[in-house]
Amino acid sequence: MIVLSAKDASREKRIIKNIKLDKLPFKIRPENFCDFLKNMIRDHRSIFSIKGRRDSTSWCLSSMKKLKIFLIIFEANELGKEIYKEHIANQLPEYSYKTVASIIDVGLKKGYFIKLPPRVSKVKDLKIRNIRPSEELIADFINWNIDAISILNNSWKYYYKL
Repeated sequence: MIVLSAKDASREKRIIKNIKLDKLPFKIRPENFCDFLKNMIRDHRSIFSIKGRRDSTSWCLSSMKKLKIFLIIFEANELGKEIYKEHIANQLPEYSYKTVASIIDVGLKKGYFIKLPPRVSKVKDLKIRNIRPSEELIADFINWNIDAISILNNSWKYYYKL
């Protein structure tokens, strides 16, 4: 067991006071808080590890910009709606159209995104090139989420027993 200095103990109490522990599906006892943090960090490292991930998923998760763009494309694909560069750029006002278009163009060139009509709706403007994630990217992204759920579920089971 680690013995904290008075300054660090006080700091830890201030941190705990600002954490929404009541939202957890289990209770953390003060003596288990440091272990909880260490396990949480380990679990998150595992979740965000790119080992075993496809290049497409690793690329989409490599920056916040790419992730935001991918999530918009992924959501539109799942909803069966059309999505294109201008529409994506409009949903991300913090980035320029040029930045968004450049990321999409690289994703298209690498084959991570593909130009394919939407699953449900019809494209009304034939000049619009609908963008969808590749099959490989969809499957690996879903598997990544399943891995994350599994890791978090195992963590939950551990703390639920305490």
